[in-house]
Amino acid sequence: MNAVGQDLRDALESYEHAGALLRISAEVDWKFEAAAVLWRLQRGPAVLFENVRGYEAPLVGNVLNERRKLAIALGVDEPEMQRRLAQALDAPRMPVEVGSGACQEVVLTKDLNLLSILPVPAISELDGGRYLSAGIIVSKDPDTGRRNMAISRIHVREDGRLTCYLAPTHTSHFLQRCAELGRPLEVAVVIGAHPAVMAASQFLTPLDEMELAGAIFGEPLRTVRCRTVDLEVPAGAEVVLEGTIDSAARELEGPFGEFPGTYAPARPNPLIQLTAVTTRQAPMLQMIVAGNHPEHLVTGAVAREASLLRAVRAVVPGTRAVRMPEGGVCRFHAIVSITKRADGEGKLAALTALTHQDLLKNVIVVDDDIDIDDSRHVEWAVATRMRADEDVLIIPGMKSNPVDAMSRDRMISKLAIDATLTVGEMRERLPMADVPAEIRARVADRWSELIGNEGVS
Repeated sequence: MNAVGQDLRDALESYEHAGALLRISAEVDWKFEAAAVLWRLQRGPAVLFENVRGYEAPLVGNVLNERRKLAIALGVDEPEMQRRLAQALDAPRMPVEVGSGACQEVVLTKDLNLLSILPVPAISELDGGRYLSAGIIVSKDPDTGRRNMAISRIHVREDGRLTCYLAPTHTSHFLQRCAELGRPLEVAVVIGAHPAVMAASQFLTPLDEMELAGAIFGEPLRTVRCRTVDLEVPAGAEVVLEGTIDSAARELEGPFGEFPGTYAPARPNPLIQLTAVTTRQAPMLQMIVAGNHPEHLVTGAVAREASLLRAVRAVVPGTRAVRMPEGGVCRFHAIVSITKRADGEGKLAALTALTHQDLLKNVIVVDDDIDIDDSRHVEWAVATRMRADEDVLIIPGMKSNPVDAMSRDRMISKLAIDATLTVGEMRERLPMADVPAEIRARVADRWSELIGNEGVS
């Protein structure tokens, strides 16, 4: 496994070499305009806005709007990427603390109003204000000391106060435990990290995600100790916000355009009390366009897919791959490809997937000859290999997530579709109707001769 750089700048350099980085030198407004550009380039390159109105610091987005970007940043082929992430769960590597890091070239402990130093963007029209959307909150379990990383939205108010939404996972559990112990939760918000660190933060696991980041890199993650809180952060981060969260303090946060494409309503949410801001000498601020934008979806999907693959494969060893498609906002739907050994494995794979992630509510299981990245092919499998009376399962009353607008009291019904052939049907199966492969290849070689200059592709 070849070593790769661990900083966002290393990833951007890899993107530039691969033709996957666009630099924009014209002035761009942080107020919706940067987000609008990233919407237009939602399937395109990473974008570095070098001239943001009113600020010296540049903005960067589209860092992980395609799965192939993570593969580029890691220097691997795209099919290898999911295997590497899944294998990381079995081989975590302890971080190594270094004496100093670029993220602490500038240390501020007074006058900590972020809007005066960083081009915090306004993203969606009805958002409650300006948001940090790519911040990775680092915290520790107050009982065990285990570290956790999680990307959370953070509202930066005009007076400098920060209000954050904590999903009902590890960070919020740590905060609840701190409340029981009568003390605040120390946090560090990392902004501008290598996409592998961002991906690691999205694992749904009780493991230390900094150790998983090291496993993805193939070498320990290099960290530095924070200046005002007892936490470690990636040494090469662009910006780090240090502070505490008081479990008793709440302030209205939102609305905010979330991954389903709808707005999460305004709710009382925790406040981060800043104690320090550390940055590189000339930092860039990373943003993720929230809402139903590919970067918001894919950033959360790559690690979830890998952990889902590992969980289903533990029960159905013939599981080949997992995809959480954008049509299901990379959270609600999953497609599982299996090499079937026995009847019943399709349903077993689907039920295992549904119990692994609370956001997941629709699962389709297909045979390994189906291309799970081709929605038409998956739909064809459902159309030709599924008997509704036998192969559709509906499970009511399962735990959901407050971001799911269709949940009621955080409960939802979940759907499983087994679109695999029975073992007997597989033995009798004829191949799909098509011309011989060698003829298809011959026609491809002669295509220019056959069509002339008509331009038909």
